[in-house]
Amino acid sequence: MNDILFELLKLIVMIAVLLVMRYAIPWLRSRIGVEKMAEIEKWAEKAVLMAQQVYWEKSGEERKEIVTKFLQEMLIAKNISISAEQLNILIEAAVKQMKIEEGRDTAPNMPNSQRQASKQDKGMNAYQAEEKAEMEEI
Repeated sequence: MNDILFELLKLIVMIAVLLVMRYAIPWLRSRIGVEKMAEIEKWAEKAVLMAQQVYWEKSGEERKEIVTKFLQEMLIAKNISISAEQLNILIEAAVKQMKIEEGRDTAPNMPNSQRQASKQDKGMNAYQAEEKAEMEEI
């Protein structure tokens, strides 16, 4: 009777370990990855705002270089590795978000040609400017 209970207990422990190894550890690793990415996004937003405020006299490319260098140093210090492409995407997204929040980017998905046409037609309302831009493309 004790041998059967002992074998049953061993089986339950093995199944529990299997389930932890199969599901809990990958979930925990992905959760840590999500938290790191959220932290990187937060720092990218803060760095972009800092560059806009402190280095306002510099060109956009110079500010982007400053932000990129700062974020790379911070990521190295925290032992987090992401590609240069991923870092570039995070910076561009933070800049876009900043412009939207400031109201400088009124049409976030409008192509540049339409955006320029709408800026030139200040006397027109948005609908008329969009129609004119569409007509110019045809």
